[in-house]
Amino acid sequence: MPRTHRKSVPIPPAFRLCVRCLCLRNGRLLLIRHVSPGTGRDFWALPGGIVEKGESLIDAARRELAEETGLQGTPAGIAALQEFPEIGLLEVVIVFSKLKGRARLGYDPEQTPDQPRRMRELRWFPRAALPVLEPRALAKALAAAGKIEHIDLPHHLTCD
Repeated sequence: MPRTHRKSVPIPPAFRLCVRCLCLRNGRLLLIRHVSPGTGRDFWALPGGIVEKGESLIDAARRELAEETGLQGTPAGIAALQEFPEIGLLEVVIVFSKLKGRARLGYDPEQTPDQPRRMRELRWFPRAALPVLEPRALAKALAAAGKIEHIDLPHHLTCD
């Protein structure tokens, strides 16, 4: 008896995909201070944001870096994957090399002009003086690492 196929219903992804840009210049790490719209709490994070539909990780990282910092650079590798199951988010931390331009606080295109700015400050931090970062494991690795280890890009994973 032949098998019948039901019409497939698209299942939304379990995780949203986000890129973060790890930029080092003269031994300093670039971070942006944000204000949480939900809690009003300040926090520091690497530049980055959500990967748009049809966009590659590399293209998303370049776009986010330019939007938020005005910098251009070369995505050189993947330094970390960070999973946040409580909010359904997977972050890919991409190391940038050959940075060009002067860093300046950019914008979040998802915000309308009448909303309070979530991005408040951009600053280069020496590794020995990093502010509190979440997850703390990334902050400890950044502070301790003499050199950032990463998987070179482009890198393709295959599944059988």
